[in-house]
Amino acid sequence: MDEKCIIGITGGIGAGKSVVSRILRLKGYPVYDCDYEAKRLMDNNEDVIFLLKELLSEAIYTEEGKLDRRLMSQKLFSDDEIRLGVNKIVHEAVRNDFLVWADQFVSPVFVESAILSTSLMDRFCTNVWLIDAPVGIRVERVKKRNGLTEEEILARIASQAREFDLLPKTKTETIDNSGEIPLLDQIDKLLESSNQI
Repeated sequence: MDEKCIIGITGGIGAGKSVVSRILRLKGYPVYDCDYEAKRLMDNNEDVIFLLKELLSEAIYTEEGKLDRRLMSQKLFSDDEIRLGVNKIVHEAVRNDFLVWADQFVSPVFVESAILSTSLMDRFCTNVWLIDAPVGIRVERVKKRNGLTEEEILARIASQAREFDLLPKTKTETIDNSGEIPLLDQIDKLLESSNQI
């Protein structure tokens, strides 16, 4: 892939990274959603399917060829080694798929992931936008859309915190999505400052 400007979009649960991605798409920028594409690859990519069956057993896919996500979740949560194995397979497939996808576009391209560092996607990023908001606001947003309890949401926020500490400080910009500062202004300013528009 040619030298290209790749901007990572990340943030914890309820911070609003999907909102930022939506705005960028409306502005005409290509955005690769790692979570969505990982699901697509697990459902359709023959190499990924073969490796997951090898690791987890044939039963992980139904007779119709659909991934049994409930069974996979049970296996992931019961065995750290299996979880690491699945992550290795899926993260590598997503990285490879992203590089092929990004090659179709002129700069800049964006990649959205809650786990930019863990998945090693941050290695491709020339800049990272960390979307953030106060914990109270994030909790309320997630309660409305997911129906999780406050305790469950706070546990997820705490478990994600280390991920963002791993981000490369020198190329990470924070976007405040508390509602205090207009989101569009911040995005436009970042795009301008990076000479991306």
